[in-house]
Amino acid sequence: MDNMLWLIPALPLLGSLVCGILHFMELRARRQDSSGPAQLAGWVACAAILGALILAVQCFMSLRGMDPGERVLESSAWSWIDAGSLMISVSMVVDPLSSLMTLIITGVGLLIHIYSVGYMQGDAGYAKFFAYLNLFVTAMLMLVLSSSLLGLFVGWEGVGLCSYLLIGFWYDKGWPAEAGQKAFVVNRIGDACFLIGSFMLVRLFGTLDLSDLGRSAAMIFSQPDQLGELTAACLLLFGGACGKSAQWPLFVWLPDAMAGPTPVSALIHAATMVTAGVYLVVRLNPLFAAADSVLLVIGLVGALTAVIGASSALLQRDIKKVLAYSTVSQLGYMFLALGVGAWSSAVFHLMTHAFFKGLLFLGAGSVIHGMHDEQDMYKMGGLRKHMPRTFVTFLCGSMALSGLPLMSGFFSKDEILAMNFASGGIHIALWIVGLCAAAMTAFYTWRMVALTFFGEERFDKEHVHPHESPASMTVPLIILAILAVGGGVFGLPHVFHVNHLLSDWLKPITDPGNELLFGGEHHALAATTEWLLLGLGSVIALVFAHYGFHSYRQGTQADQGLRRLIGGAASFFENAWNIDRDYTRHIVQPVKLLGFTIASLVDQLAIDGVANGAATLARKTAGKLRGLTDGNVKSYALWMGAGAAILTLFWIA
Repeated sequence: MDNMLWLIPALPLLGSLVCGILHFMELRARRQDSSGPAQLAGWVACAAILGALILAVQCFMSLRGMDPGERVLESSAWSWIDAGSLMISVSMVVDPLSSLMTLIITGVGLLIHIYSVGYMQGDAGYAKFFAYLNLFVTAMLMLVLSSSLLGLFVGWEGVGLCSYLLIGFWYDKGWPAEAGQKAFVVNRIGDACFLIGSFMLVRLFGTLDLSDLGRSAAMIFSQPDQLGELTAACLLLFGGACGKSAQWPLFVWLPDAMAGPTPVSALIHAATMVTAGVYLVVRLNPLFAAADSVLLVIGLVGALTAVIGASSALLQRDIKKVLAYSTVSQLGYMFLALGVGAWSSAVFHLMTHAFFKGLLFLGAGSVIHGMHDEQDMYKMGGLRKHMPRTFVTFLCGSMALSGLPLMSGFFSKDEILAMNFASGGIHIALWIVGLCAAAMTAFYTWRMVALTFFGEERFDKEHVHPHESPASMTVPLIILAILAVGGGVFGLPHVFHVNHLLSDWLKPITDPGNELLFGGEHHALAATTEWLLLGLGSVIALVFAHYGFHSYRQGTQADQGLRRLIGGAASFFENAWNIDRDYTRHIVQPVKLLGFTIASLVDQLAIDGVANGAATLARKTAGKLRGLTDGNVKSYALWMGAGAAILTLFWIA
């Protein structure tokens, strides 16, 4: 398997190239008023991802056959950068963490590709869409498989580029292009932090190899004078994670990213790209554990992000906007886990979130497809009888997202909350914040279900005829529904007296960080306390899910009552705490004004004015002088004499 690791990202890359060729062949065929081969692109892309998934499964099985401490597969490497003491090689590495991420990327990615075959049918850019989608998967696989931080950054930038292309895919509508630009610019802020943090790691340790960085973290305790620099580096790397994983204050790009096709939302903004920041912190967990003050910052940011995202979803009318802010909130939960060093808990929620949020985005896409591109839940209602398969699968995803008992989201979310409760101190306050976010999550999730599938039919029945989506779209929904319901078996609580499968699998990766952070001791809860926490989480989820569902089952009137109840806070929450508006007012508009001023006054008037003025002066002067050359010999003699007289006076003086 070692020599086949390169094939995992190479197959989607090849698929992207083939789909790109099919797109250009389609454009040529259209110019000749004939049909092209674009329809093959969907299945070419699916075949490429399927091949990558098969290889990923083989790698996983190979690792399972090894001893836990030896579970590493590495491809042959060659030197990329050789600059003095800095040596960076290019190689692919599969270990328990990267193998799990590869399975999620290729497995969920394959289902989304199959779904896209039906969803994008008839689109003018059909082949181009699959070329971008395959290229994105290639970059994401490079991110998780690279053996060095620099190789990871190449994949990191690759997914950023592909995100820009996919969010702005329908650029002719105008606002998707603006959303793509916004995502690209905001992510560049985080990427700059990532680069500076990487440079600081080179200064500290002289390497960017991920395994070497992990082993070097122990050196900090023998050289405490370097702890401040490591803390600064980790803060900067966390800044990069905030950009990619949509944490406060850099989350504002993700809600606007819903401008892209729905499969893009499912793949990039639920299952893969937005989890890159979580992966980065878990991969470098020994460094973050050594700089433990950074972990408190991560926990605080995660808690704040969870509350901002959950509260912003409460009154949204656009079904995709509800899911977008929900994604922001759930990513906050993952960072809440990282804040207490619960690395495997963060990965567990990352995995279950990929299942249920991917399902919900695809389910929303099925609703939008059946409603002829309508996304406003106020114009839906009663759709369960028109879309039975979409309704049942969407219900499964909603149960998991809201954390109803025994669903996958219940186990992963409550594990994060339990870890914060067990950590004590300020983390008790973060646990309370997490409970509040969980209550809001249950409320807005079942509000969404009620407004979409229950109550009176509020759509225009003369022009809108809801219908179930084709099998290519509903079969992936069914598979993801099974995973969303049963995915919790990978991380059952200890009080169930079974092994935590995911924690055991990740132990070789997560243990070094825990030893540095906790001195080799894990925070443990008494069985009674753990049962009480599980019960509390269940009660909160059931009560607020019941309240949200029954408040909106008969229609949209409850929104008016809620707005009256909370007054001006309704607009505040609906606009995501006005953070995006404040950025526009205090940062974007002043920068635009400064740019306009520089372009108009400095560039056009000063720089261009001087250059153009000099040219105009030279032209006019030449015109005047040209009038003196009239061809008269007497005039020439007069001017020559005058010149000679002037020179004589100059020499005499």
